[in-house]
Amino acid sequence: MDDRDRLIKEAKEALRIEAEAVYALIDRIDERFVRAVEIIASCRGRVVVTGMGKSGLIGKKIAATLASIGTPSIFLHPAEGSHGDLGMVSKGDVVIAISNSGETAEIVSILPILKMLDVKIIGLTGNTSSTLAKASTVVLDVSVEKEACPIGIVPTASTTATLAMGDALSVALEIRRGFKKEDFAFFHPGGSLGRRLILRVADLMHTGDAVPMVKIDTPMKHAIIEISSKRLGMTTVVDDNLNLRGVIT
Repeated sequence: MDDRDRLIKEAKEALRIEAEAVYALIDRIDERFVRAVEIIASCRGRVVVTGMGKSGLIGKKIAATLASIGTPSIFLHPAEGSHGDLGMVSKGDVVIAISNSGETAEIVSILPILKMLDVKIIGLTGNTSSTLAKASTVVLDVSVEKEACPIGIVPTASTTATLAMGDALSVALEIRRGFKKEDFAFFHPGGSLGRRLILRVADLMHTGDAVPMVKIDTPMKHAIIEISSKRLGMTTVVDDNLNLRGVIT
C-alpha cells in the first residue's frame, strides 16, 4: 500500500470511528438528558460553560450555539476561574462542565466553589464514576470506545461526541421553547436571514440632512462637494418646492 492509499484508508477510518461515537450517543438520550434540558430551560441566570484544552474549545462552541438560540451563555476558562474569574458565576446560573476523564485538575479545583454557590452542574464526561460526575447535578455520558487517531491519544472521537451532545441539548431547547426562525433572525441581525426577516427599509434609509440634496440651478462644483461630503456617491436634485427632479451619481 503506497502513502496515498494509506492516507485515504486512515482518513476514512477516522470518520467511521467518529461517526460510530456519535451514533452511540443515541441510546444515552434518556431521562438524564431531559433533566439537563429542563435545568437549562428553567435557568434564571446564565449558562456558564467550562472546559480545559480541547474540551474548552468544544465548550466555547456549545456556549455560542446556546447564545444563538436565546440562552444567555458564556465560556469560563477553568484555570482563570481559579484566579478570580469565578466571579462570573452567580447563584441561579447553570454550569456545563466538560472533561473527558472527569478528573481534569483545573475543573476539579473549581467544583467546591461551584457547590458553595449552589449552582446546578451538568457534567459532560466520558467517566461517569469521576470526581466531576459525582459533583454534578446531572451527568451526560459522552464516553467513546476509542479515539480516531492512529495512536489512540489525541482527542478526536471524544471531542466530536461531546460537541454532538451539546448540539443535541441546543436542539432540544429549541423544541422546548418553541424557538422559531424569526427568533433566530432576531439574534442574528448581521446574517442574511436576519436582514431578510428583521430589517425594514426605514432601518437602512437616509433621512434629513444625511440625504445629499442640491437645487436644479446649483453649480456643478457645489453638487460634487455635496456628493463627497455626504459619502453616498450621489445627490438628489430638487426644485424650489423640494420635489425630486432627478439624481446625479
